[in-house]
Amino acid sequence: MFDLQTVWLLMFVGGIFALFWQSRKVAERARLAGSQYCKTHHLQLLSIAMADWNISFSKGLKVVMTFDLNYSADGLTSKKGEIKIVNGKVEQISHWS
Repeated sequence: MFDLQTVWLLMFVGGIFALFWQSRKVAERARLAGSQYCKTHHLQLLSIAMADWNISFSKGLKVVMTFDLNYSADGLTSKKGEIKIVNGKVEQISHWS
């Protein structure tokens, strides 16, 4: 019915789909965390975009995704911040004034 090549191809396509799905979940988590952070600090959220991601194996598998946070404190100027998510959990949110 299926030869080995087809099975490997289906596994590859499924893996790519799973990676895309997981990255979208993490991006949504970053958006919610950034929105809540801006609301708490009385900032206007402008945008959130993925800036970088990497995988490390020190002390276990770690997938680190970094998002750029653009915000405005006065409604006229744009400033930058950063959201760092490790293994799907928000580890650090920072903004610079």
